[in-house]
Amino acid sequence: MTIVLLVIMIGVALGELLSDIAGGRIPSGLLWTLIFLKMPDVLGTIVPLSVFISVIWGLGRLYRDQEMSVMRASGFRWQMMLRPLFNLLLPVSATLLALSLFVSPLAASATQQKLLDAFRNAAEWGLQAGTFHVLRGGDLVLYVEAVEKDGRTLRNIFIQLRQDDREQIWSAEKGYYWLDKNTGNRFLTLENGQATEGGSDTLDFGIMHFSRNDVKLPEQESRIKSEVVEAKRSVDILFSGSVEHIVEIQWRLAPAIAAVVLGLLAIPLSHSAPSEGRGGRVLLGILAYMVYVNTLYMCRNWLLKGDMPISPGLWWIHLLALVIALIWMHRQGRMVGMG
Repeated sequence: MTIVLLVIMIGVALGELLSDIAGGRIPSGLLWTLIFLKMPDVLGTIVPLSVFISVIWGLGRLYRDQEMSVMRASGFRWQMMLRPLFNLLLPVSATLLALSLFVSPLAASATQQKLLDAFRNAAEWGLQAGTFHVLRGGDLVLYVEAVEKDGRTLRNIFIQLRQDDREQIWSAEKGYYWLDKNTGNRFLTLENGQATEGGSDTLDFGIMHFSRNDVKLPEQESRIKSEVVEAKRSVDILFSGSVEHIVEIQWRLAPAIAAVVLGLLAIPLSHSAPSEGRGGRVLLGILAYMVYVNTLYMCRNWLLKGDMPISPGLWWIHLLALVIALIWMHRQGRMVGMG
C-alpha cells in the first residue's frame, strides 16, 4: 500500500517541480535530487494512511471469511486485538518519529543548500549551451552558446528581457553568472557587448556599447528561503517559545501520533458483513483520514496566523480522534466478544 501511494505522490511532486522548472523557480538540474529529498515529507504523509488502509483490509478479511466469528465463539475479546496491532503500529510510529524529527529537517536543509548552490552555478541552473531558455512566460529569454567547465563562465550570450511595455536585448562575447550573498539577487556580468532598449508602441530606441556591464536578472519566486523553520533541527526549536516553532514541533510529531490513532480507528472500521464488498470500508476509512488530516492542516494554519490560541495546539485533534476510536471499539465489542 505504501509503494502504491508513494508512486502516486511522486507523480504529484514531479508535476509541481516541472511547473517550477518551467517558471524558472528551481534549476532543472536538481529535479531528481529534490524529489529524493522530498521523500521524508511524503512518507510522513502517506505511511499513516497506508497503515490505516492495510489494517482495515486485513481485519476485514477475517470478518468476510468468518474467522472472526470462530474467534469470538472461542472467547476472543476486542481488547486482545490490541497486542498484535501494536506490534505493527509502534515500530511504524517510531520510524515516522525519526523521519519527522531528524530526517525531514536534514532533507529540508539540504534542499535549501542545493538550491542556493545551484543558483550560483549557471550550468546546474539550467543554462545549457545551444538552447533557448524561455522563462517567466516568455518575458525572459536566455541563450548561451557555451558554458565553461567552471559552470560560471559563459560564451556568446543573448538575453531578451521584457518589462511592462519596454524590451531590452543584450548580447555579449563573454559573461559570468553570480549570486549576491547579501541580497540574494542574481546577476550576469557581461563583457564586450551591446544593449538595445525600446518600447513596443514607440520609436524610442537606444543602443549602448559596453566593455563590461552587470545585468540583474528578474526576481523570481525561488524556492530558496532564509531561516526556513522546516530546515531547523528539532533540538533547536523544541524549547523555543515562538509560536511558529511550537506549531512546527507539534506538526513533526503528528504523523507518528496519527499512525497509532488511525490504527485503533481501523478496528471498528474494519467490521463488515460476509457479503459486504471489500472497497466500502476502505472508502469510508479514506474519508475519515481526509477529515482528520484536513483538520490538522486547517488548525495549523489558524495557529500560525494567530486565529486560534496556542494552548490546545494540535493535540485536541489527536485526542478527539482517539476518543472516537475507543468509544467506537467499545460499542462494537459485541462484534468480537464483549470482554
